[in-house]
Amino acid sequence: MSAPRGLTTLACLLGLITPTLWFGSLVTPGEEAVKIRNGLAAEVAQAGEFEWTPAQVPKSFKLNQADPTTRYRSVAATIRADNPNMANDGLDAALAISRHLMQAPVRSGGAIQRGLDESYQGITAKGRGYCADFTRVFSGLAIAMGLPVRTWSISFEGFGAGHSFNEIYDAARSKWVMVDSFHSLYFVDPTTREPLSVLELHDRLLFPDGKAADVAIQPIVAARIPFKSDALALDYYRRGFSELALVWGNNVFDYDQSRAIKAAAHASRHVERAVAIGLDVYPDLKIYPRGRSQRDVDALFRTRDRFVAASLLLVLSLAVFGYLLVQVWRAPVTDLLRRHTQ
Repeated sequence: MSAPRGLTTLACLLGLITPTLWFGSLVTPGEEAVKIRNGLAAEVAQAGEFEWTPAQVPKSFKLNQADPTTRYRSVAATIRADNPNMANDGLDAALAISRHLMQAPVRSGGAIQRGLDESYQGITAKGRGYCADFTRVFSGLAIAMGLPVRTWSISFEGFGAGHSFNEIYDAARSKWVMVDSFHSLYFVDPTTREPLSVLELHDRLLFPDGKAADVAIQPIVAARIPFKSDALALDYYRRGFSELALVWGNNVFDYDQSRAIKAAAHASRHVERAVAIGLDVYPDLKIYPRGRSQRDVDALFRTRDRFVAASLLLVLSLAVFGYLLVQVWRAPVTDLLRRHTQ
């Protein structure tokens, strides 16, 4: 290899490796990957955008359209049969779903991150699943039972690691009611025992007007609550509610039944999510503005901007330095063929 050719090759390789390493450093850590995913889908919304009811679902909300799977229709029928006295229009049904998901004798832990049927089996038969698995399965069962449902998330540092839970619309009460099936609890007013919505809980925890928050914890399956005390539980949600966001869609069966997304899932979870975003199946994330941590919102969007910059630089370097490498190594071959034919 001649010196000029070798130096050019080395320069091209450095030009390719440097942006690749930068891109890899952004997407490899699990929490950073979550921040990037959230940042690409997130926006700070107006407070009024969260007050809609099932009768007035925003057009931009990705409302589920696909039919529930056979398993989910069967499980929904089983839950109704096991709870003949439950009201089928709100909190009673949500609590029945939550209790059903706690039927495994022990929790073995570990994320599932698979299709809805496999996630249901992992939760109920093996005691597996993280909160995101629970919220997807809960949403699927609620939809199979004809119940309006949506999912919220809270985070603890720049919209990375956090927790998610559901909200069910209770027609009898004409309000959304929060249900955390993973932690097996919900929240009520301590005097009236009226169940609280996510936004009611948010305001009572973050804006208590100088006195103790007017909130009580109501267990669903008491043995499955992970907190050692109510005070610790309230502190947990209080810290997370400064990074509160609504998942702008409940289209769990649309996502689960997409062939393109299923194929992408064989490559990796990140590729699956990228394809879902590209197909506009992945729901946006609407950040609740009241009481938000502006520092963490800024950190989220900085993470997103770094990822976009790294992606563009990687594509540019592949185009420029890849082309130069081809030209450098192609020229001697062309010269050799020319001399051979003379």
